[in-house]
Amino acid sequence: MTQAMRTLCVRRRWRGPLMLFSVTLALLALVQPGEARKRKRFKNPTRSSTIRLTANDKIVVVVNRETNSLSVLQVRKRNQDAAIKLAEVAVGVEPRAVAVDPAGRFAYVTNGASGTVSVVALIGDDRFAVVGEPIKVGNEPRGCTLTPNGTRLFVANYSDGTVSVIDTSSRKVETVEVGGHPMAIAITNDNDNRDDDETVFVTEFFSELIAGREAKPFDDDARQGVVHAFPSGSLIPAPNITLSPIGNVGFVADRSAFCTKTAGAVVLQSEVYCPDVTISNPADDKIKKDPQGAFPNQLMSAIIRKDRLYLPNIGAGPEPPVSAINFDVNVQALVHVVDTRTSKELANLQVNLNTEVAKETLPADPTKSLDKLFGNDLVAIDGTGDGKLFLIVSRGGNFVFRATADASGKLALGSPVKRFQTGNLPNGVVISRDGSRAYVNNEADVSVTAIDLEGGNVLRCGAPPRTRDCHIPSGTPPPPGTFAHAVLVGKLTFFTALGTPDGTPAQPLIDKPIREILPLESRGKASKNAWSGCASCHPDGLTDNVTWSFPDGPRQTLPLDAFFSKDNPADQRISNWSAVRGSITDFNNNSRGVQGGTGFAGVAGDVNNPLNPNIYNHGITQGASDALDLMTLWVQTVRTLHQPQPSDASDARTLFGNQCASCHGGAKWTKSQTLYADNPAFTADPTAAVPGVPRDPGVTALAGGQIKAYAVPVASGTASITFLEDVGTFVPTNPLEIRGGGGKIGQLAAGGAGFNVPSLLGVANNGPYFHDGSAQTLDDVFNRHLVTNGASTTTIAALLTSQHADSKKFQDFLNSIDGQTEPFPSAADAFRDSVAGP
Repeated sequence: MTQAMRTLCVRRRWRGPLMLFSVTLALLALVQPGEARKRKRFKNPTRSSTIRLTANDKIVVVVNRETNSLSVLQVRKRNQDAAIKLAEVAVGVEPRAVAVDPAGRFAYVTNGASGTVSVVALIGDDRFAVVGEPIKVGNEPRGCTLTPNGTRLFVANYSDGTVSVIDTSSRKVETVEVGGHPMAIAITNDNDNRDDDETVFVTEFFSELIAGREAKPFDDDARQGVVHAFPSGSLIPAPNITLSPIGNVGFVADRSAFCTKTAGAVVLQSEVYCPDVTISNPADDKIKKDPQGAFPNQLMSAIIRKDRLYLPNIGAGPEPPVSAINFDVNVQALVHVVDTRTSKELANLQVNLNTEVAKETLPADPTKSLDKLFGNDLVAIDGTGDGKLFLIVSRGGNFVFRATADASGKLALGSPVKRFQTGNLPNGVVISRDGSRAYVNNEADVSVTAIDLEGGNVLRCGAPPRTRDCHIPSGTPPPPGTFAHAVLVGKLTFFTALGTPDGTPAQPLIDKPIREILPLESRGKASKNAWSGCASCHPDGLTDNVTWSFPDGPRQTLPLDAFFSKDNPADQRISNWSAVRGSITDFNNNSRGVQGGTGFAGVAGDVNNPLNPNIYNHGITQGASDALDLMTLWVQTVRTLHQPQPSDASDARTLFGNQCASCHGGAKWTKSQTLYADNPAFTADPTAAVPGVPRDPGVTALAGGQIKAYAVPVASGTASITFLEDVGTFVPTNPLEIRGGGGKIGQLAAGGAGFNVPSLLGVANNGPYFHDGSAQTLDDVFNRHLVTNGASTTTIAALLTSQHADSKKFQDFLNSIDGQTEPFPSAADAFRDSVAGP
């Protein structure tokens, strides 16, 4: 039989089916695009993440924040594990999250700094390319996810307090006002062909003050978490869901220093933190082992399984005392739960994962084991479709917890606690639909960790500690010797809760490729057993919006975007509210004195790596170690988040320039600057029993190393500048103005001489306000903040009235200040000009 005859026979044999198939294709061609799309839909509720899998479990898409790209990786091939990088696609600046449609055709990427969504084709003629122009959304988009049928993409706009809703066919954008700082998104799935009958849950990143708790705004139980919820069809927000604080997180603190009968001869500011004022025995458990609480904060992720919404977060317990001994009472690894049917919190399902970790035994060699590592920064979560197994990412610990849910949905780590080691700074996790594999996005390493959930191992990797060959490269980190590499190593040192090598001339840290830095080998430097890192209170180098009890008193976390001027690293702000520190290096003592770690510049008693004696408040600013110098370099790059801009701010700018710029002007939007001789600024620790003195005779310093003013002789007399300003926010009779640690614990807080002027960069992101966080809104600030108006002193509110200024427009201008806003000259600028001469 000839080939032609064979072909004819085949055609005749299948003529009927072929005709039927042709008719079917013709009918499909008549189906509208939206209807065709609904033939593919997600089986589980959707949620935002930095890493996703396509429906066949074979392709991973992952955002690379460090390289401004989206990578496509093949992780399964012929039913075997694979590690094939198919493509890396350039997207916008600082990609934050990715969603993939049910058919695996397109990936949607939110670009934080660009304020856009990039659409990347995963199949077809435009495969692995950005399709069309980026879709403009709000400022600083974060989480994004699709509805079950893929017809709508929801995007959380962090700076705008809105959620963008994008029709994936037309690319038309609608906006939902939710307020605050929306972050993560999760959407229900009722498994029908409609996308307008689901519920959208959006986390508020920061906690909010509970009504009626204004008198003690920074207690462990004074704030609550917030979740916005609204129907996917009507786009009208429902009343917020609140997440309650946890009264007892399973850890205790010694409060005897806050009770008159047990504090000794010191005069206490108050007994507000004394559990029982009648007790005179300092060893009594009621004050020696006082149970501590925490409130939910920094809600970076969310997931729905069955009818439960799970919300990991970095719980904050800001009450005193603060010390290395009590390092376990400041931040907690919390998970809150909401019933998605009723949109109500299930408080009985709250957990603090750290309580289970506390029961573990410390390993013989902690630098080679993940045992007894606490949760620190819980930033991501995923779960199997049946809601029985969950993976929860610990960013600072470089690992993923394995947790299980009981019949009620309550999570537990179990015994022994199971962890999977990841690369550096994991920020997202995804589990395959069959539950056999999981993949983790490693932000600093620009790589993906693959986990065998059935075998309980990290693929391509043996037992901890990991090696650089464990993970699948998703991009190329900057090579050693480049500025970008130095910044990235500094970022790792800032974010880690484990540690990095100090770096020495013989073994410089700056020369190590980022993937070869294994923080587990430096365990114990940043904190004790990975309890916390700098980023636990400074997300993205900014603020957690929490008022902590510190040795100087109650202190609102300051963002670090204004620590340095972006166009002149020598323009450095004096640090802390009371100007008691002068550099990032000084904060090495936070690792040692607050987080229970040994720090990044030697270890006390270690003859091979002795503690650097020059690190103290206002000590050396550079040269203590590679790790601290690189951390300083990274802080110099921390950017202010983009803010919405008013249509007309000219009048407000003029008023600001006339009345506020002297203190809040300059490149950093504050006059605070280390203009005096520095590195170090004092001959020895100014807080020691025999305090050091300023090296520069022009410095006026107060008790505790507060730098109040600076003066320099000039031809016409003396040029001077005052750094501590009294604007009426310190009330010495306030029982909450109490020191939470240090040599004067329990006594009156610092602040009588005024406060180091805070920056107004990104002020919209930094509330509550004032040193003690007592001003919840800018209206509160206007009603209390004193300013000089001619010969009189008045409040900002009264000044605005006298100037016939529009308070709303003035607030809008303040809230718009970001790194792109043109600054005004400050008193520091005038001081420098007077010293420099014509």
